[in-house]
This record gives sequence, C-alpha cells and structure tokens, in this order.
Amino acid sequence: MLPREIMGATSLRTRPSWPAFRDGPLYPSFLDAVRKMRANSDSTRPGSWAYWTNVHANYCPHRKPYFLAWHRGFLVRFEAQLRKASGNSALVLPYWNYYEHPMIPAEFRDSTSPLYQPNRTGSDVSGACTLGAFDPTLINFQRGKTDAFEPAVETAPHNGVHNLIGGAMDNISISPRDPIFWVHHANIDRLWDAWVLAGDGRHMPAKTASYWSGSFHYGTAVSSVKRVNTYAPSILGYRYDDTAMPASQPNNLAAPLPSIQEVFATPLAVQGGSLGGVGGLALGPRSARVRIPLTEEGRNRVRSRVTTPGQAADAVRIVLDGVDLTSAGARGGFFYKILLNLPAQGLAQPEQTYLVGTLGPFEISVARHARMMAGGGSPMAMNGPVRLVLPARDVLSRIWPEPLDALTVSFVRVDAGGAPQSDAIAIDRVSVEAD
Repeated sequence: MLPREIMGATSLRTRPSWPAFRDGPLYPSFLDAVRKMRANSDSTRPGSWAYWTNVHANYCPHRKPYFLAWHRGFLVRFEAQLRKASGNSALVLPYWNYYEHPMIPAEFRDSTSPLYQPNRTGSDVSGACTLGAFDPTLINFQRGKTDAFEPAVETAPHNGVHNLIGGAMDNISISPRDPIFWVHHANIDRLWDAWVLAGDGRHMPAKTASYWSGSFHYGTAVSSVKRVNTYAPSILGYRYDDTAMPASQPNNLAAPLPSIQEVFATPLAVQGGSLGGVGGLALGPRSARVRIPLTEEGRNRVRSRVTTPGQAADAVRIVLDGVDLTSAGARGGFFYKILLNLPAQGLAQPEQTYLVGTLGPFEISVARHARMMAGGGSPMAMNGPVRLVLPARDVLSRIWPEPLDALTVSFVRVDAGGAPQSDAIAIDRVSVEAD
C-alpha cells in the first residue's frame, strides 16, 4: 500500500513562503529537524543530512528528462524525514520566492543557526530571476520538444541561483549540503505547479502517456516514487500557498545589458557537422562576444533547420568544447548568460528571446557529473574540461528572419557579491553545429 503522502490525501498540507513559515508555529520544529539531521553522521540512513546529499549525487537527472519530476519526489521523501526527525507530523518544507525576496534569508546567513553553510560566495540572486520560462510561447513541457518549459526553468532561474550563491551550491555533487538548496528547489517545484495551473495552452504529457511509466529511486533506504505520482502536488499530498507565475523581475534586472567586449579569437575550420567556430576564449569579469562567420552552405543549412517544421530543438546548436574553471572561478558567485545574435545597437526584443543557455560553475559540475556517471562513477571525472551543447533552433526561429552572414555568441556576465574579478572560465572552442 502506498504511503499517505502519495495517495492523494483529501487533506493537503500547505507549503508556505519562507517569511510566513519563519513567523509561524512550524519554524522551531524545522530548525530542530535540520539540527538533528546535520548532526547525524550515519550517511547510510535517511535520518542523516549526508544521506540526501549522496542520493542527489548518485541519482539526480540534470539537463535530462525528469529533472523536475525526480526532484519533486526527492523533496517529498526528504520532507517526510524532516517530520520524522522533528516528531511533528504537520511539518512541511517551505519555499524561497526569490522573485519577491532575492536576498538569501537572514536566518540562513546566521552563523549560529543550523541553516548556516560556510563558504557561500553570493547572497543576492536577482540576476537569476528572468521571466523566460514563463513566456506564453512555452507551451510544451518536456525537453526535446520546441518551446519546452522544463529546460527553460532549469536554465533560469534554477542554475543561476546555484551559481550566484556559490560554495557547495555550485557543485551538483554536494549542493544539498547547503540548507538553502531545499527551499530553492521547493520554489522550483512551485514554479512548475504555477506553470501548469496558468493554462493558456500549457500542457504536460497525459497521465496515461508512456512518459510517466516507471519509478524514481532515492537510495536503498527510502521507497521509490512512481513517476505518474509526481504529475501534480495534490497526488503527493501537498499544495502551495501561492501558485501564481512571476510577473516581474526583482531590483534592476530588466535594465539594459552591460557593454559587451568584442573578442577576436582564432577561427576554426568548417568540417562535418561544424559550420565554423573560434578557439581560445577566456571569460572574466567583463561580458564578451565572439563572431562566427558562416559559409553559404552553412547559411543554407541553418536556414533549412530553422524553417522546416518538425525539427528538433538541437537541430542547430552552439557547442562549447574544453570548458574549464580557473581556481578563482570555482568559488562561484557568477555566471554568464549566453545570447545568440544579440543586436549590437541594443535589445530589439526581450532578453529571453536571444537566450540559449547559461554557463557557470554549476553547469560545468553537471557536465562533469554526467561524465562520471557514464564512466562508472570514477571521481576523477569530476575534474577537468567538459563539453556543453546548447540547443539554438528555438532562438533562431524567434529572431527569424535575420541576416545570417555570421552568428554572434555573447557571454553576458552576471555577478553576485564576492564574485571573482579575474579570468573565471576558459573555453577551447566555441562552434556552431547543424544536423
């Protein structure tokens, strides 16, 4: 028989925002549970904080299908353990709505609190709070489809929040060590629920679709969760006190982009699927742009992939090879928004129109993690340069028609307090590929 929290109980627990939770009756139980779990040194048991960090490192999908659904089950199983540790059956996991309160809550910055994590780099995540995932054109859910919500919300705000906080949060293998991880992911889960409830053509695969076949696993000491039971929070026995999509960005995020430095890197040959590129790029505190000329054949191939219906989102892609962090960059507190064919004279459309992805320590750790898992779990794979592939067809279709003599790739720096002011990321090659 299924546990109560996945039976669709008629009485749903409500997950509140952090300010309401902090001032409510459940806050002392939450602190007590976190304190007990962090003090538990038995990483093989779910009563310890380390157990959940290890589960995330060994099972979580990032830049893969089920990113949102797997984490929904993860939070539910963790939340049940909080209740067990505290002895309070009413305890819930709150969420941090950084679109309204972009500073890490003060309680997480108090060094005497069990919510404190040392070695964070930044505390203001305003720069991650874009509205691209909530654009009305994003009506599909799963990655691999055009105009899909899941990869968009993973890119922003999810990845940016990890990057700007830095410390443990900018490394996929250890990010749940930081208590802020849990209220961050509760907010990502809430944003998914808000996207579904907004309607207006937004849709997920039907509950009867094969997409929901199978189960998610969370280690040998915790029961699995059927994928279909992550379809909606109500199936898992909870809801959110606010299910509205963000309508505005915090602080001055919507201000014009900073000046972008033109970088003249070494041209790369056109061969095979590559339509050209440049080599040898160092990204530091300034935003940078590279220009990739296209041959006539390259222009025709890109035009064909953009204008032919039914093409995959990665039919045209930006490929970053040999991407590595400097020692300064490993501290986090920054990331780069990667924008395609950004007008030199300023934004003609909203910024998200041009956004193909983000690049920071967290994205690099995700790529290293995928390499480690594919290679049988060798920890050596969590070091060294990686390859990142960013689907670009959707962006090109949004800005079409436009002259295609060249594609420009802009790396727009976003900082939080304490970000490194020296070279942070090195890239061997930036290239454009098309099937």
